Amino acid sequence: MISVLHIGLPLAPPWLTADECVKIADRLAGIRQRMEAEGFRYVVLHASPDGGLAQFRQRLRTEPVDAVVIGGGVAANPDLADFKQQIIDAAREEAPQVKVLDFDHSLDVPVLVRRAFGMV
Repeated sequence: MISVLHIGLPLAPPWLTADECVKIADRLAGIRQRMEAEGFRYVVLHASPDGGLAQFRQRLRTEPVDAVVIGGGVAANPDLADFKQQIIDAAREEAPQVKVLDFDHSLDVPVLVRRAFGMV
């Protein structure tokens, strides 16, 4: 079973309304359901530039992860380019074998992961 760790921003950033946060949480739940239905192990982890990546690094060290999906809130935001690079660097340092994928909303997450593993 391919294990996917999706890392994204916390669900309640100050620049989003409460309704937008609920929509994002629902979207992530739907992605999780589709990923699990397709046989992937799929975990969402939240991190921010202010909070750091200690929990992310720990998970990469202690649990098998085949792919890291950088969430669209980070991947598509040029203001978070440094944070995105920190995620990439942490993934490469803690789990050199892991595939690092950007979720930019152009592909659905299951399609993105299947393509990365040649399952299309």
